[in-house]
Amino acid sequence: MDCFEAIVTRRSCRNFKSQPVEREKLNRILEAAIYAPSPANKQPWEFIVTQNAKYNTRLKSVADLTKDKLADRSGWKWLPAFSLEFLVQAPILIVIVGDPARNGAEQFLDEPSPGYLEACSAAVQNMQLAAQSQGLGTLWFSLFEKSDVRDIFNISQDKDPIAILCVGYPEFIGKAPVRKSVEDKATFLD
Repeated sequence: MDCFEAIVTRRSCRNFKSQPVEREKLNRILEAAIYAPSPANKQPWEFIVTQNAKYNTRLKSVADLTKDKLADRSGWKWLPAFSLEFLVQAPILIVIVGDPARNGAEQFLDEPSPGYLEACSAAVQNMQLAAQSQGLGTLWFSLFEKSDVRDIFNISQDKDPIAILCVGYPEFIGKAPVRKSVEDKATFLD
C-alpha cells in the first residue's frame, strides 16, 4: 500500500479482534514514529507500550468517569452512549508522552508554539499510517485526564501524556466520514 492510499483509507478503529499483533509489525510502527519531524530534531517523544490487559481495564475505568464528566460539562447528548469498549479490546496500547523541555527555537517566539506537542502529534500520525499499511487498525485516544494516565502508566509530572494509540487487527472497517473539499479548506494566494 502506498502512502496516499494509507492516508485516504485509514479509519479510527473501534472494534478490534483478539488476534495478537506480530512484534515485527509493532516495531515498524514504532520506527515510523521516531522518523516523525520535530523542531531542531529534539525528538521530544517517548512511547510506553503495553500488551497487558490490566492497563486496558484501568484505562477504561477512568475514561468512563471522564466521559461522564465531559457529558455533563458539554451537554452533548451523544456522549453518554459513546462506547469505550475498544479500550479493552485493543491488543496494544501505545502511550505517547511528550517532553515540554524538548521544544525547538519556536519556544522563544513572541507567541511560542508547543513544538514538542506538534512533533508528538506527527509521530502519532506516522504510527497510524504505518499500522494502516500493515493491515492494522488504530484509534487516537485522547478522552482522558492527564493525571489519570500519569498514574496508570507511571509517568512523571514533568512529562505530558499526549495521546494513547489503540492498535490491533480491526474487526471491521467503518465507512469514510464526509470530508470537505480542497476548495472549501484551502486558500491559494497569488
